[in-house]
Amino acid sequence: MEMSHDVIDAIWRPTFVFKHVPLRTQLLQHRKTGRIGPVPWVDSALNPKNRVVSLPARGASRWRIDGAIAFKTRFFAIPLDLLETDRLVPLRIDVFVPDQSDYSPALRQSLDAATAVPVQNSAAVAGLGISRHLCQALEHHCTRNRDFLNRYQRLPFGSRIIVRNISTNIPDMEIDFEPNYDLERRATSLPELQRLWAQDIAPEEWPPNVDIQDLRLVQQIHDSVSLVRVRYRDIGVSDPAMRDHLAIFKSGTDEFDHVLHELRLLLTMPPHPHIMRRPFAIITKKCAFGGKLGVFGFLIPFLPIGSLRDFLPAQERRGALTATTKLKWSMQLTSALLHIREQGRTFYSDLRPDNVLLASNGNATTLESFFVVLCDFEQRGNWHDWCPPEILYPQYVENISRYQQRHAASRWESLIESYNTQRDRVAAETFVQSRNRPWFSLSKENQEKAMVYTLGLFFYCVFEGVSTVSAQVAHAFPYDPDVSFPEFRHTPSKMRDIIKWCTANMPWWAEPKVTKTKKVVRIGGLLYPEGETHLERDTVKTAEAVLGTAQHWWEAELDRAKDFFSSAGWQDKNLGDNRPSLKEVMHALKDFEIELDTSSARLNMYGPPNTDIQAT
Repeated sequence: MEMSHDVIDAIWRPTFVFKHVPLRTQLLQHRKTGRIGPVPWVDSALNPKNRVVSLPARGASRWRIDGAIAFKTRFFAIPLDLLETDRLVPLRIDVFVPDQSDYSPALRQSLDAATAVPVQNSAAVAGLGISRHLCQALEHHCTRNRDFLNRYQRLPFGSRIIVRNISTNIPDMEIDFEPNYDLERRATSLPELQRLWAQDIAPEEWPPNVDIQDLRLVQQIHDSVSLVRVRYRDIGVSDPAMRDHLAIFKSGTDEFDHVLHELRLLLTMPPHPHIMRRPFAIITKKCAFGGKLGVFGFLIPFLPIGSLRDFLPAQERRGALTATTKLKWSMQLTSALLHIREQGRTFYSDLRPDNVLLASNGNATTLESFFVVLCDFEQRGNWHDWCPPEILYPQYVENISRYQQRHAASRWESLIESYNTQRDRVAAETFVQSRNRPWFSLSKENQEKAMVYTLGLFFYCVFEGVSTVSAQVAHAFPYDPDVSFPEFRHTPSKMRDIIKWCTANMPWWAEPKVTKTKKVVRIGGLLYPEGETHLERDTVKTAEAVLGTAQHWWEAELDRAKDFFSSAGWQDKNLGDNRPSLKEVMHALKDFEIELDTSSARLNMYGPPNTDIQAT
């Protein structure tokens, strides 16, 4: 079964229990276009009239794709005519395209539409057929509309370029602007922010503000992360971290609540060597209406080595990572979480290898000189397979609760009621807290136990040398994991014990063992029921099997949630009681360090390590 935005967005969320029937109806309606079932000749990719005549080579267009999100329905498209003439202000104007199921069968094939959906690596995204086709369409549109780039520069922050249809014939593609005036209207002014946070941040502790017009985009790394160059040398900042005037501009395009929440945390967090340092500038912009000087984000250092997500598996395959290096990074990360808990008096909910950056002192290029830096303090929460039960199951219910009211009475009403009557309430709940209730509603002690759980999973990724704890149906990384938690292959026995201790109360450690439910798996851009990848692609039978598997899996998960909410641990709010504290984890790591020093043991299974860094 082919992937698309609508399909994968439904399958990887618990609301699939409500979306199963309408999604099946929607897919069967696409049979005439080849979405499911045989493709008629009039729509076939073999029919010459349906083929894309040519796609530009990468770099041959005057537009560039830096990445994409929303399962490749939202692209970071960069106009090179502005970039190369030093006129590209980071206004966060993305390109939005229709769902892949709206493409013709021939286009889905020639533009890598299904294969593109899970791809995460920016270089791979840039090389996709759909990316190159979009670059060609945008260049043609600019040629035909000479004022296009001038209008682009005058758009409000966070506006959109809407591609209304994908066609083999570039001139037939309709492309329009969708200005986003409301986002600028909702921006908070700097004086108002300083007034709101006056009790936490003294006037002299605020970093200088820099106008967004003094920034120039270099690369769009993620939807909220832009690599920028600060145009002017004198911005009131003397910061050695800003090499060559490059910095990371952190912002948002849907709302500013989360980025302001992160700004406040970073400004009030006491410094720590393994936590992203406090912002050295606040970015402001004069809003289109009313002239308000709104806060749109902040600047933090650019760490060019990048995150552990791709670095870990790349170096593991080279045999470059020793147990000593892995333990050092694990201890550094543990010390960062301890600092957040004890000095920052808050929690960290977003721990994954892609939120842990590597840095070095000076120009050092050996693994031994690298250290970890924790980033991303928006406190949005984590992926499902990174959540302990006390976070995971409430997260499920929060998700389905938003859809329950749209449907008739269902078998999940009692689950929702059970959760809502027992969960702790947050007084004067903010928007950010409402989007991550499972974490914010926990007591401080239970938040620490939840942090320990995710820390154990981080240790697993480090010592197994993988990008995440298991292969993702919705995300394809340059190095997808070839092992899934709780299976161990390379982790030393001492670390296995620590990981099991940290992840206590996980269903898979329970006795008797929990029977795993068959799930949907991804092979390239196709979905199959687990263990049935031999099924013929794009048939009604395969689609029914995939949707049925997903439905059964989510029903089993929600049934486990019911059992959890009736457990003594949830009702007594004694959560994660078998897990250690962060201090106990650090003591265990130090004991392992002594053991390593004594035995000079190495984790490396592939021979002597080469610690000179190579391109990944």
